[in-house]
Amino acid sequence: MGRRRSSAGSTRVAPKAEERDVILGIESWLSAGDHLRIINAVGSPNVQVYYDVANATQMGYDIHAEIRQLGRERICEFHAKENGFLLGQGRVDFAAVRKAMDDIGYSGWIQIEGDVPKGKPMLESYVENVRFMRAQFT
Repeated sequence: MGRRRSSAGSTRVAPKAEERDVILGIESWLSAGDHLRIINAVGSPNVQVYYDVANATQMGYDIHAEIRQLGRERICEFHAKENGFLLGQGRVDFAAVRKAMDDIGYSGWIQIEGDVPKGKPMLESYVENVRFMRAQFT
């Protein structure tokens, strides 16, 4: 049986992050609503979401609505991946992600991770992923 963690640790760390102008980004499998409960419980603008579009899609969340629900002030970065597919060839609708990002005024970092299909060379995969992301987000 898993142990549920409280936000008590975050409430102790958040003031230190604020003093040092550091953002604590939460990457998880939680919904936007669950992330908001954590952020509100901690009560610090320095605790934000590192939003993973593949994790959220796999969980069945409406990622475009979630991005808008969290808003610019609660998303520190985006994590772009497709879990075993090249970007744009899996389940994530990146054009709709871009639209949701534009709607909230997001212009920060988007990290690419692990989008190497089985048997495909890593370098070739990342060249294609970067090409895809630049076409979508520039």
